Amino acid sequence: MRNFTWLLISVLAFISFSCEKEEETVSTNNENSFTKTSPVTYLVKRVSQVETTIDNILDNTSYFKIKLPVEVTVNNQTLTVSNSYDYHAVEDIKETYNDDDDIVNFTFPIVLEFADFHTITVNNLSQYNAIISQCSDDSNYHEISCINFNYPITINNYDTENQIGNTVSIQNDIQLYNYMDDLLDSAVIGIAFPIQLTNSSGSSVTVNSNTELEDAINAVVNDCSTIIGTLDLDDVIVNGPWIVSYCYYDYNDETSYYNGYVFNFNSNGFSTAVKSSNSIDGEWHIENESSYQKLDLNFDGGELHDIETNWRVQEYTNTFIRLKHTNGNEVYYLNFVKQ
Repeated sequence: MRNFTWLLISVLAFISFSCEKEEETVSTNNENSFTKTSPVTYLVKRVSQVETTIDNILDNTSYFKIKLPVEVTVNNQTLTVSNSYDYHAVEDIKETYNDDDDIVNFTFPIVLEFADFHTITVNNLSQYNAIISQCSDDSNYHEISCINFNYPITINNYDTENQIGNTVSIQNDIQLYNYMDDLLDSAVIGIAFPIQLTNSSGSSVTVNSNTELEDAINAVVNDCSTIIGTLDLDDVIVNGPWIVSYCYYDYNDETSYYNGYVFNFNSNGFSTAVKSSNSIDGEWHIENESSYQKLDLNFDGGELHDIETNWRVQEYTNTFIRLKHTNGNEVYYLNFVKQ
């Protein structure tokens, strides 16, 4: 039988191997290894992606951004949007009157830049509408732009299906986003810590583990908001319906279990979760802590038992809510997206 211990030492320090009775067992250190569907992967992609949410006042989607400069016409007023400050000028025009359509009309051609940095030149409205029609849930493409990775970063990769390991040096955001986006389902990866990030104030942040990396990113999420104006979670949550776009616990992606459930949260504190002809009643409540909010969810019966808890609110917009719950060494994640 082949002995894979040398691979552990030379390639993947975070993976260990043991062999007995003609079986090869692969065990991973869950603290500093992760997969394509792990929560930290989602956060790393949002830090390294193109800033696609910043211009939603123009295109109303986070799938892509419109490369500047671009000429637009809004409520019969034409202006050239040359930088991010001009987004507010578009917002001002939209808010001037309440009886206009607020539709942003582009002067073509325009260039769309997607989260993975690839671009498409769009020559007319028909072509643009065809692209828009393919966009649905864009909650995975909200950039976190007020913290940045310092490169290079070394990543170790182990393919559990083929038992092949390798190491790659990541040099920039383009490489990092696409590396994470292209991960195979069978890949287990680990960042070679420590690494450094730089926040919006120019301060350097050193992280030594997946947990520290996740905490560093989550700590600045509220400072990164690209939403114009203010939002209240009490108002956002009742403006459903909502579906579960991500659920992760016990180191497993459990999102598929909630496929088909549609959640509504009423202003009286009651809620319903409906799947086909099955309707489950529940209750919800928001608690305001000193520096964060908690969303308490409860449902009748046992079908939704795993999401019944006090969730710490990590982030929310008009279209998605990101939650986290910690119980000892166990960490759970739940994301709702507006249907």
